[in-house]
Amino acid sequence: MDVIKKNQEFQQIFEKGHSIQGKFLVVYFLRNQYQINRYGICVGKKLGTAVRRNYIKRLLRESLRTLTFPNHQMNLDILLVAKKQILSASLNSIIEEIQHILLKVVFLKLKNKGELEDSQ
Repeated sequence: MDVIKKNQEFQQIFEKGHSIQGKFLVVYFLRNQYQINRYGICVGKKLGTAVRRNYIKRLLRESLRTLTFPNHQMNLDILLVAKKQILSASLNSIIEEIQHILLKVVFLKLKNKGELEDSQ
């Protein structure tokens, strides 16, 4: 699992990417030029102290690590943005939500095959 770290790449995904809202997360995605999927995690300061934000990041990284990801090479940059409701969520519910949202992304990719390529 490759990680998105550069601020410029985060901004590009926010500005040009598509988004899907969930109960605990907003997931932004944008096609990249690499042959792999890359992930970024964003937890705002409104969610609490640094200890709490780091805990949320660890939960999200662990959920991505244990995720049974669809067997599609999508070449996407995927950005997970935590919402305030994530503070009361369990690891299993976060995993289920990410899985559900990523299946929506796969469905959108198959449904609108050319649209994701045109967004760059």
